[in-house]
Amino acid sequence: MAIFTQDHQHTNEGSGATIIASGTKIKGEIDTQCHLHIDGEFEGVIHSSHTINIGKSGVVNGEIYSEKLIVNGKFVGSVKSRVVEIMPQGKIDGKVTSHELVIERKGILTGESIVEDGDRLE
Repeated sequence: MAIFTQDHQHTNEGSGATIIASGTKIKGEIDTQCHLHIDGEFEGVIHSSHTINIGKSGVVNGEIYSEKLIVNGKFVGSVKSRVVEIMPQGKIDGKVTSHELVIERKGILTGESIVEDGDRLE
């Protein structure tokens, strides 16, 4: 999942985004230093030092470790992120561990929420 600059040279600076498009199904593990947007389906483990955004058509089953998680679609599993936002029509079924949990009107959390103190999640 390489990210390219305008002059087409490879960079790992985390300035881009990785997109899993609608109609795409992936199983496995993702370790990324950039933003991740999921409109398709993913099953497995995701590690990201940036934001993971599950789009309205996105479905994720597994574990997520990230700086921020925004859910517009569906997530089933456990998440450990500094900030978790469940947007309208978004749904989390599982365990949320975060410093800050935001559930917008019509967002759904079924499961467990744990608030962590401190600067970093361990």
